[in-house]
Amino acid sequence: MPEILAPDSDYSQDQSEISASALSILNQSEHASMVASANLPNNRRKLKDFDDKLMAYANHSQPVALSMFYSLPRAGKQIIGASIRFAEIVAPCWKNCAVASRVVGDATDTVTAQGIFIDYEANLRNSIEVPRRITDKNGNRFNADMIVTTSNAAMSIARRNAVLKGGVPQALWSPAYEAAQLTAVGKAVSHAQRVADCMEYLTKLGVTELQALNAVECPSIKDLEIEHLVTLKVLCTEIKRGEKTIEQVFGSPLDKEVDALLTQLGKNASQSRMLRDSYAGRTSQLLDYLKGQLSPQGTRVSTQSVDEAVAQKSTPAFNEREAAKEKEATAEQDKPTTTSTQEAPVGEVKRGRGRPSKEEMARRKAAEDAATGQQTLTPVTTETEPVYFPANEDPAQQDEEDSEQEDAGGSAFDLV
Repeated sequence: MPEILAPDSDYSQDQSEISASALSILNQSEHASMVASANLPNNRRKLKDFDDKLMAYANHSQPVALSMFYSLPRAGKQIIGASIRFAEIVAPCWKNCAVASRVVGDATDTVTAQGIFIDYEANLRNSIEVPRRITDKNGNRFNADMIVTTSNAAMSIARRNAVLKGGVPQALWSPAYEAAQLTAVGKAVSHAQRVADCMEYLTKLGVTELQALNAVECPSIKDLEIEHLVTLKVLCTEIKRGEKTIEQVFGSPLDKEVDALLTQLGKNASQSRMLRDSYAGRTSQLLDYLKGQLSPQGTRVSTQSVDEAVAQKSTPAFNEREAAKEKEATAEQDKPTTTSTQEAPVGEVKRGRGRPSKEEMARRKAAEDAATGQQTLTPVTTETEPVYFPANEDPAQQDEEDSEQEDAGGSAFDLV
């Protein structure tokens, strides 16, 4: 029988090294084969064919043209640019190229995707990395499903950037991109008709003219250009697909009323932002909450603009009501306190226990004399109101006694 030899102890290590080198050789040979095939006379790209195909693809229809763009809110305005859908038609029209993307890093708070573009005809390789955050505003890490979703989005962005930024020159795909803008807003009609159609559609969504102009930072409808209309069209498409809400894009008509309530409640910028984030897409509920906070009993109160409130404060009826309130408050303060066992606040003179104030003693004495009718009362004027002392009692002597009592320790009856 033939002798069976046992494998060497280093066989697995040698096998792994051979596999790695063999994989590298295969990749190199595949790349060389693609380069050779791309440079054949019949396979080389022609710029006219590229322009014609890309123009036909990008302007195939209005929905297709709208998918060529994306919008992104940044610093209070909407940024519009070429989407991954546009990169997906640029690459095959360019020919003799390969596009790929992968996740190359997963840190605690970010995930990094790498996009690769290889041009075999030009023997060019372009690689771009795109990081994306995987934590919420509180710093908590996303769950597994959200991390996968964020990773896929990062790979799409990386693939798009690899094609459009350093892969295919922008000067070559820019004409098709601009033509797609016209197709998206309707190139068969006049510009005035495009603007009218766009504003009519926004009005049906419940978006006011001011909200639409603020979204694209345009001073008036007359100044709307093709870029502004494309931005509005893309925003409406994202709303229709459910990716965004109307309030997230255009704001709410109740924002002015909410701002007035936040000002009345004394909320700073950070507190206002947190409240708005908590009630994102639910401005009416936020308005009800703020009205409840403004009312001590939690009942609904009518909210008015600052200008209306200032105008009401200048009316005679308002002044009369305020004067009546001040008169009632003054009358409440002038009412004497008959009994009190609390200690006087710091800085006030304390009275001795069981000793009423001189005004209270005078009132009690006057009441007793009036009930019996035995004595004649003599009016004595004080700073607040008339106080009557008996005719046979000396007020100066009573004041001296009160002063001595206050120096000795004060009374437990306090005027608050």
